[in-house]
Amino acid sequence: GVDYLGRELVPDCTLQPEPDPENPAEALLLTITRNIYSSITGTPRLTDKGIVGLVEEMRNYMLSPEGADPAIQQSNLVKTLYVLMTPILPPFYRIFMGWKVPTSGIDPDWLVTFATKKLKLEEGKTYGPAFYAPLFTSIVAPYAFGFLVGPARVNLRSDGQYGGIVVNKCKFLQQSGCKGMCLHSCKLPAEQLFDDLGLPLRVIPNFDTQECQWSFGEVSVSVEEDGDWPQGCLSGCGTREAVGKMRRNGVKGGELANCY
Repeated sequence: GVDYLGRELVPDCTLQPEPDPENPAEALLLTITRNIYSSITGTPRLTDKGIVGLVEEMRNYMLSPEGADPAIQQSNLVKTLYVLMTPILPPFYRIFMGWKVPTSGIDPDWLVTFATKKLKLEEGKTYGPAFYAPLFTSIVAPYAFGFLVGPARVNLRSDGQYGGIVVNKCKFLQQSGCKGMCLHSCKLPAEQLFDDLGLPLRVIPNFDTQECQWSFGEVSVSVEEDGDWPQGCLSGCGTREAVGKMRRNGVKGGELANCY
């Protein structure tokens, strides 16, 4: 079969769905994430719990007139992640991992003053990323993001260097079954977030196994040029018909919920 743009469909995952138990800490973090996302996007909270509720709320937003724009989806996900990180962690990460001099309007004023006046550093200049940042981040990341994507293990990056993790079977992708959501509500926001923090990131999902390779310190490739990103919708995507209808009705033009 073909999708709404006439592209061949991508085969669904060949592995059986895995149970996705959430411990109390993960359930709490998901509730916090959903509250933040709802406050940013205005999307009503659903009664479904955990990752199921989060994915359906994101799907509802993607199918709304405002959220249909991929750029807005990505921007709001990045905003959500920044709020989750609290005001403390981003400046800390930019300085000690990205080796970036604090910048006005982004970092606390006292930190900018200290770096520029006391240390005589050029505001906003980047000296990194730090040589240890990819490996250190890969060790911490499975604990920091596990509640969103599921268990992960440290491995090498896609270029063979240290600084990689592989998500065993992404629970976000398993639950959504949608390449567009994977792209605009996970892959691209994560890559943008870490790039803003001073450490490039390349995320490569495997739609056959639902594994996902995260390579910290590796520059991402646009999906149009990425040979690892297949064209077309997933065969079992539950969003394809709704997106096709929105396209036919002219909502947001050619950029609507594009999964490339």
